[in-house]
Formats: sequence, structure tokens, C-alpha cells
Amino acid sequence: MRSLGVDAVRRWLAGGEQAREDSRVLPRVLRRPARALSRMEWRTPRHFGLKAMAGLFVATATTGMILGDHTRTVVAAVTAASGLAIDQVKITGQSETSEVDVLDKLAIGQFPSLFTFDLDDARTRVEALPWVAQATLKKLYPDTLEVAVVERLPYALWQHGNAVSLIDPQGRVITDQIGERYRSLPLVVGPGANARVDEFLDLILAHPELVSRVRAGVLISERRWNIVLAEAVEIMLPEKDPAAALARVAEIDAESALLSRDIAAIDLRLPDKVVVRLSEAAFITRQETIKEREKVAHKMGTDT
Repeated sequence: MRSLGVDAVRRWLAGGEQAREDSRVLPRVLRRPARALSRMEWRTPRHFGLKAMAGLFVATATTGMILGDHTRTVVAAVTAASGLAIDQVKITGQSETSEVDVLDKLAIGQFPSLFTFDLDDARTRVEALPWVAQATLKKLYPDTLEVAVVERLPYALWQHGNAVSLIDPQGRVITDQIGERYRSLPLVVGPGANARVDEFLDLILAHPELVSRVRAGVLISERRWNIVLAEAVEIMLPEKDPAAALARVAEIDAESALLSRDIAAIDLRLPDKVVVRLSEAAFITRQETIKEREKVAHKMGTDT
């Protein structure tokens, strides 16, 4: 029984190996192509290894540039070296803005390539400078960058808190560094006054005889104007129809030189009324005069 079992196992194993050999035989349809390929002589191209290695290096470098966001830098370096480097920067139109500040905002970079220079980004940076209202940038190939600047118009001075700023016609702050030639510009004071300069100027310019005497316009609670004169006289205008009220003051002054007198304020806030407040010195003088008159009157009454 044991010998029969051993023989049976050997036959089973032999049959399995034959079956595996049979399973490695190609199907009939593939046998002819396989015999043709086996007869071909395969040769490796000359310098195949060197070329493959070079290709690998190029692929690796390209992948590194893309993943590391260095493509623009590499292109800038190559184009700059090939004759498209920014060699000249022409800046025009600026008077208050320094060329150094403009150059700084251009941020030309380590590889100043005219080809890769981003005009839109540079324009945005230049227009962020305090005095610059508009900037136009052009590339003049092969090596020149042109920058044309339009500066803001100095329009008035605005006092807000402890600061005094130079503002443009839209009320936007230009700078707090005010040169001597701008100190004679109209001065407005108070929150919101910067956006209402035209309103103040319309009131004043309607009366040329007052223009040289006006020191400032003070916007009160963002509702109405007080006009301060060089003589320290304050004209308190109403919220409604301030132009008519100021015209009334100008008329009275033309008749009686009211604004040249020793007064502190003219209050026009009440309709159809003009209230004049004396200066402190004038008030004291007036009080003393009244007392003297009372003394004289009392003495005369006693004598009689």
C-alpha cells in the first residue's frame, strides 16, 4: 500500500510539471511574431547612456523650477544676459516725488530683464507713492524702461486733531510734510472738512474783499461753517443758506467796517438776527466805560 502511494505521488508531481511546461507554450497566434523578434539583432544607440543622463538632468531641473516657482527668475536671467537687460530708466513728470522713491517702487530685481518685467505690478507700486496720482510705464526695447508720472494737485490744508495735512481736490491726504510754498493754501478744520473744501471756497470766493482776511474755515459737527478771520474774528454761519448770511455780513462791513472793530464773533445762526460779541479786551474796556459813566451820573445826581 505504501509503495503504491509513493508511486502515485510521483506520477502526480510529474504530471504537474508537464502541465506547467505546457502552460508556458505561447498561443499559436503569437508564435510567428515571437520567432521574428528573436531573430532581430538589438543594438543600443551610441552614447545612449550619456544622452539619457542629460535628459534626466534637464527633466529634473525643469521640475525643480516649476515646483520651486523659479521659472520667471531663470527666464529673466537668460533674457537679461542675451541683451534684454534694463539698462536705462527714464522718469518724467515728477517734481515732488524723488526719482529714488520711484526706482525703489519699480523693484527691478537681481536680473533686470525688460522681457519679464511686469508693468502692471510696477505701476500699482508707483501709484502708491503719496504724490503720484497716475503712472504710465512703457518698455522701449532692447534696454529702456520709461515711467511717466502725473502728480496730485495740492489744493488745501486740512487740520484734523493735531495734524495738518496737504490734500488734493478730492480731499485725499497727500502728505503731512508741508513745504513753505503751500502754507498759504486755504485751511479747513475738523472731521469731514477735507471732503467739503469746495463748499467752503464757494462761500469765500463770492466775496473777494474777504478772501485775503480769511484764515480758516471750521466745520462744526459736520453741519455748518465758522469762518475765522486774520483779525481773530469768528463769523458763525447758519446751517441753512450760509451764503446769504455771509453776504449780509459783507454788506454791513462795507457800510460800517464792522469786521475791523474790536469784536470776537458775529453770530448769524438765528434767522434775521446779527449778534456781535466783543473781544475780551473790548468787553473790559466797555465795562470800565460803563462804570465811569455811572460814576459821573451818580455824582451829577448827588450835586443836584
